[in-house]
Amino acid sequence: MILGSGTRKENRMLAHERLGPSHLLSKLAQSPWTLRLLISALLVIPCVWQPIVSVVDLQSHLYNAWLAELIRSGGIHGLWIGHQNTNLVVDLLFAWLLKIVGVSGAERVVTSTLVLVFFWGALQFISAVCGRSVYWLAPWLAVLSYGFTFQYGLLNFYISCAVVLWLLAIVWRKRVGWRMLWTTPLLLLAYLAHPLPVLWFLGVAVYCQLAERLQLRTQVILFIGSLVGLSLIRGYIVTRYITIWMPRQLAYWTGADQALLFGWPYLVVAAGFLLFSVVVLVESTNRWAAAVSVSGQAYFLTAVAIILIPSAIRASPEQAWISHLADRLSLLSGVMLLSVVGSFAYRRWYLPVGFLAAAIFFGALHHDIGNEARVEAKMQELVQAVPAGERVVLFDHISGAKEHGELSKRGGRLTHVAGRLSSIFTSRLNSRHLLSRACLGHCYDYTNYEPSTSQFRIHAAQGNPIVMANYADVAEMTDGTYVVKENDLPLHALLRCGAGPDDMQLRSLAKGESGEMLACVVTAAAQ
Repeated sequence: MILGSGTRKENRMLAHERLGPSHLLSKLAQSPWTLRLLISALLVIPCVWQPIVSVVDLQSHLYNAWLAELIRSGGIHGLWIGHQNTNLVVDLLFAWLLKIVGVSGAERVVTSTLVLVFFWGALQFISAVCGRSVYWLAPWLAVLSYGFTFQYGLLNFYISCAVVLWLLAIVWRKRVGWRMLWTTPLLLLAYLAHPLPVLWFLGVAVYCQLAERLQLRTQVILFIGSLVGLSLIRGYIVTRYITIWMPRQLAYWTGADQALLFGWPYLVVAAGFLLFSVVVLVESTNRWAAAVSVSGQAYFLTAVAIILIPSAIRASPEQAWISHLADRLSLLSGVMLLSVVGSFAYRRWYLPVGFLAAAIFFGALHHDIGNEARVEAKMQELVQAVPAGERVVLFDHISGAKEHGELSKRGGRLTHVAGRLSSIFTSRLNSRHLLSRACLGHCYDYTNYEPSTSQFRIHAAQGNPIVMANYADVAEMTDGTYVVKENDLPLHALLRCGAGPDDMQLRSLAKGESGEMLACVVTAAAQ
């Protein structure tokens, strides 16, 4: 009798775990569209809660969409729109929406759409791997959705990831045949955005399709063969191209680095993501299942690729780097890790921990993006003093590590140590492209890097009055070593000497000057 009662109790507990992570989610799951609409509404809040959405390349995308419209209308000369076959989907979206809803509207519409497509594509893929809905992973997935790849503005790569995750959800554990040809347009869309996620998708899809048909012993041979293949690819790249490999790639393979943005609170979230994953995976009933699962194998192969493949590649010293490869792939690694974690039974504490981590992450993000928005507003105020149509450059005399180190000193010794530690990984974002946003519609960002790389839609002729056409010159100007020439004038310098919006000055540059000649301390003291 007692045994029967205990068995019924265990069955009820197991049934509860199968239904969902909580009584609330179980009820909402009965009306899936209500739950999806609620999550979607919460998910887009960070796209509208501050005057700007993110700091780095998003602002460059907006600015270059504006330049593209000027080129088409004949308002500027010396620039042209080239024929690109990839890295252009987001740029086309911005160019179209700028004319309809303006700068702020285009920024919010595009980013909200991208976040929703990525989040639901990733959740659909994880659910396909797990064989059930895993809404309890939504907080962690929200952090990944707004992580480094999104905040850095690598939006073409981001939307390509979103599309291939939807595709992977479709083909997961299904025999790929002629009936899957309808997915080709989606794969083409992903390629038009960025080719790297397409290559990742093809590799993972082929591997998983083969592994599903093999016994475990043969899967081991397939896995080892794939490792050898990745090593050969790395060898070819290193031999054929100029490359950079960074030791920090050893920390990118988990995907936790996507949470590392501006300062030490993000380190807490990243550590929480790692700890949560480890605790789930080391349970005695989970360890072996995680190691031998096809999704686990695909995750480890992605992790090995992140560690092995150089983070930056270029064909020659004159050409621009194809960079942040490891940082980008870690987004997919994080999603793959969640697909492994989500395969196991839910425990009551999982969802509260996820909500706590998400609260820390988004609370810090709201604060930091607000600070950057005030910096951008001050830049906009200063450049309005420049005559319309003239060129401006930004000299940022504070590094991310120094900025966050100085800020952390105000909170005591422990906070200072945490700030210094976090700066190892969290100095990856900078405010340089905020000048593009500040100049939009009034002046020109002379160090706008896109036209000089030949990797984007807009190309520049030498001697044009809008932007530096040589990538080496752009790099030197950014570093402060470029010496101003006669044909660069008139040219104005925006000096950022501190972390606050008031720590900036605007001055005109003269022939023979360079950024490193501008004594920031002296000018700040003279204010």
